[in-house]
Amino acid sequence: MNHQSISSHPRPLIALMTDFGLADGDVGVMKGVIATIAPDVNIIDITHEVAPQNIPSGAWILATAYRYFPNNTVFVCVVDPGVGSSRNAIAVHAGDWFFVGPDNGLFSYVLVQRAIHRAVVLSNPAYHLAQVSSTFHGRDIFAPAGAHLARGVALIELGTQVDPATLRRIDIGPPSRRGTHIDAHILHVDRFGNLISDIPLSLVPELFSSQAEEQQAQIIFPTLGAVVNRRSHFFAESPDDGKPFIYADSSGYVGIAVRNGNATRALGAGTGIPITYVIMNI
Repeated sequence: MNHQSISSHPRPLIALMTDFGLADGDVGVMKGVIATIAPDVNIIDITHEVAPQNIPSGAWILATAYRYFPNNTVFVCVVDPGVGSSRNAIAVHAGDWFFVGPDNGLFSYVLVQRAIHRAVVLSNPAYHLAQVSSTFHGRDIFAPAGAHLARGVALIELGTQVDPATLRRIDIGPPSRRGTHIDAHILHVDRFGNLISDIPLSLVPELFSSQAEEQQAQIIFPTLGAVVNRRSHFFAESPDDGKPFIYADSSGYVGIAVRNGNATRALGAGTGIPITYVIMNI
């Protein structure tokens, strides 16, 4: 594989993810910039509803999405509370994909999960818009860089190569197991109010195993004094009584939900809250 530029493809693909929302014209402007530079590009929106300035949430959403896109997709991602500061604008070739955005931890999961072939700081003004504002790098730097990558410009042409080890990462340490206890955290709250933990389902095969009826699983929220000890294979299986239950989220991680309700409100929990998963024989 050519690790520097995108191989020939009948219609290159750019995937966009931002916290811009759709009330203003920012997303449309970014698409206009991309279309001007690479008119044949296909643009797919992952989401523009990342919680404002919430880098960990954006990193999580990207981590659950990117692997479902074709090889050589260019991900242009903007959750950038540090825009205009000394944080770098970067492009990274990781795994079979390219990622363009701020160096603020937004690509943390990708950097952990995939081999990093090359990373550059977007320092070449030839691949920026002529006028670069201090507040809209999505339009002026990231969209142009992504478009040029999609049309076949080599990654190294976009700027100065950097050591991938120096790229910023958020703290995404794995859950810690203590016998039958797993200390973990809530990583993400989706728009339905479901709480997604950082416990991979592969770590708790007993959750819905054939022996599940012989074991009690519970999730404790130590800072909230709350315990969830009900589990359901799917939402319709749980009683519609407003009480939370443990389930297997489609992301591949343990989640907590309320049928036809909102687990965040029911428990008073949110992103970053510590939890303890416990499995016990009945």
